[in-house]
Amino acid sequence: MTKNCPVCGKELPDDAHFCVDCGHDFFKKDSSSPISKIGGNSDSIFSNGKIFLVLIAAVVIVGAAIILSFGMGDNNGTADVDDGIEHVSLTIKDVSGHDSSSDGKHYYNIWTNVLFTSVPSNQKGYLIKTIYYDDNDTQIGQETESLSNVYYDTDYDIMVGYYTTYKKPDLDHVKVEIIYNDKTIDTFTHDVDKNKISFLT
Repeated sequence: MTKNCPVCGKELPDDAHFCVDCGHDFFKKDSSSPISKIGGNSDSIFSNGKIFLVLIAAVVIVGAAIILSFGMGDNNGTADVDDGIEHVSLTIKDVSGHDSSSDGKHYYNIWTNVLFTSVPSNQKGYLIKTIYYDDNDTQIGQETESLSNVYYDTDYDIMVGYYTTYKKPDLDHVKVEIIYNDKTIDTFTHDVDKNKISFLT
């Protein structure tokens, strides 16, 4: 009896161990077929459940990338309090104003006195924005200044937000914002004592 070599097709005796043409070993599992190459090789990435582990690893990597991309997004212009930024601590002590005239025209000056209790050691990139509102919560005006130009080491109040208008303001409250790299990191508000400002009484 004879048999054919599964690799080259050579007709050989039934008891042949090797193919005389291509050297195929009849007693070794055939590794020439596509099926055996995919599933029969113990070193293949697809064998012994390795494909399952590869799929799990891919899912974990993609999931981590999605989580990181959401975590690094913008926070609508407000810095997180736990982001490592040095914050400013202050108390708004008072809002003052003065009615002046020049050449028969009135103009009104308003400013805010604040007491700083804590400021960053490096004030670069910090701004202080003072916003004045009327009793309808409509903005009257604002002033933005560099914190380093406003702050100095003192135990007394510091004047910020000096604003001048030619229209008599109906001043009601003030908001002071600390801004760092275009993000508001601290906000302070204060109601105006109208009895202390002559043009409001």
